[in-house]
Amino acid sequence: MSGTSAEYDVTVVGAGPGGSAAALTLARKGVKVLLVEKAKVPGENNVSGGVLYGDFTKGYGLMDLVPEFESQAPLERKVLSHEINILSAPDTRRGSYQRYHLDGNSVLARLGFFTVEIQTGHDYTVIRSEFDRWFAEKAVAAGAVLMSGTTVRGLLTEAPQKEGEARDEEGEKEPAVLGVNTSRGDIRSKLVIDCSGVTSKLVEAADLRGSLGPRQLYHAIKHVYRLPKDEIDKRFKLREGEGRAINCFGDFMKGVSGSAFIFTNSRSVSVGVVASVDSMVRAFTEHFDVVGTLRDVLETFEAHPYTAELLEGAEILEFSSHNIPRGHVAMLKKPYASGYLPTGDALGAFIKIGPLFDGMRRAIASGIMAAQAYLLASESGSFRASNLSRYKDMLSPLYEDVNRSGRESFFAESGFAYGTLPRILFSSSAFSKRVEFQAPTEPQPAKSPPAPDLADGPSARITVDLEAASKSSVKPWVPICPVGCFSLVTKKGAFVSYKELYAANYKAVASSLVNQSGLDVLAYRETAKDILEGTLAFDGRLCVGCGTCGEIGPKELVAFEPEEEGRGVRYSFG
Repeated sequence: MSGTSAEYDVTVVGAGPGGSAAALTLARKGVKVLLVEKAKVPGENNVSGGVLYGDFTKGYGLMDLVPEFESQAPLERKVLSHEINILSAPDTRRGSYQRYHLDGNSVLARLGFFTVEIQTGHDYTVIRSEFDRWFAEKAVAAGAVLMSGTTVRGLLTEAPQKEGEARDEEGEKEPAVLGVNTSRGDIRSKLVIDCSGVTSKLVEAADLRGSLGPRQLYHAIKHVYRLPKDEIDKRFKLREGEGRAINCFGDFMKGVSGSAFIFTNSRSVSVGVVASVDSMVRAFTEHFDVVGTLRDVLETFEAHPYTAELLEGAEILEFSSHNIPRGHVAMLKKPYASGYLPTGDALGAFIKIGPLFDGMRRAIASGIMAAQAYLLASESGSFRASNLSRYKDMLSPLYEDVNRSGRESFFAESGFAYGTLPRILFSSSAFSKRVEFQAPTEPQPAKSPPAPDLADGPSARITVDLEAASKSSVKPWVPICPVGCFSLVTKKGAFVSYKELYAANYKAVASSLVNQSGLDVLAYRETAKDILEGTLAFDGRLCVGCGTCGEIGPKELVAFEPEEEGRGVRYSFG
């Protein structure tokens, strides 16, 4: 790529934390950098659990890049510690449930089974729509150019090389990247830094990996609730400006491998669930007599006495959904190509150890590292893969963390940790604490969030071969979609949850038989038959662009592309 005429030195795709970190680092060095963002305003399409860890390996944390961020950035509450709760199902007859509280002093933590203490002393809950906008403005103030409302469709590359022409350091012909193709036209640059997140198609275009599959992904959904500031302080036992990060798992997960979280903001509370997509597919298509969708899991957690007490009287404000790379099986082995470097979720640099997860600071770190890799390569003027390979060396701290999370996940994300361990802990009062609660006298209505704010239309362009997809024996897209874009059409009606279909079949079987034994088996068989024989329907008007259906794929059946020109969901909190 030496000698290539370019409009910009670097094109950064995505104005999230990683993209703004890269653009800010480069702009301060006088590099001509373009920051391309698909949303009309940075942050309004972005989603996270909510905790930003301010420090990292020396030179690569937000503290290093913006030392004054704690006094300048729109931060919510300072998180001083993390805690993990393992919860039993509530016993309504006894009016109690069991809880095992896990912190840094707990036996399981001291034995190394769970990592709990991941705080840095500079950690805050944030609202992405506010924080990402502030961070992008820092990059612009330093000299970066922001182009918002612009979708990057693909990479511009050199013409295919002929036999005998230069090969890269691994002996392969280089698909040298010359820039990006966008909804506003082609943009040429010496280097493309991809910070576009887990749904990035550029990684595939650079031939660094194929599409991610269910085993390589987590899926997260979240509700944001409004509560007065003083009420949050009181309920969560907080002092001025303090926050809590609470993670929970237990029976409420209904056999899905994952955990729930509660994060306190200044005047709101984020409550959500993170689960592995492969376990979701398995649970929702095989155990539909128990659980139908991930929203069922979230609602069960919110109805648990532990959570319900904290949320009593709160007003639900927003629902959001997002995919996350499962770092230890998704992070790229080769994180560079000629003219191209991926960062953050596009790189796969996300850490989840048991119930704890940590992604934003690794996006920032890899954004800084990618910027530094450009600066080093610019000394020779060549941005071939061989000259960008130092980026992988810089990423060593992230690879070490990802490998450690992989080792710990062998226990922390196992069936033993999610199933057997809670049963052991709850078998004796010596391990767990029994907590009494006052059961509500009347059934509590389900809390329905407002419809997503879809700016000028849905968040993605999804192509579905309905005829071919209907031949699937389990049609996993139906229960996996977080907003019900897919439905199963049967003679009994249309269903967006197989648990709802199972309930209808159970009721029908029960009303037609005198012998009431074995109703569950008969209803299960009837439901499986309906799923097999039913047809798939799709209505993407409420799509929030999470991309889960496309990752389940295959592309011949369901293909996902992000929407263009800033259309799609706008999150107020994210």
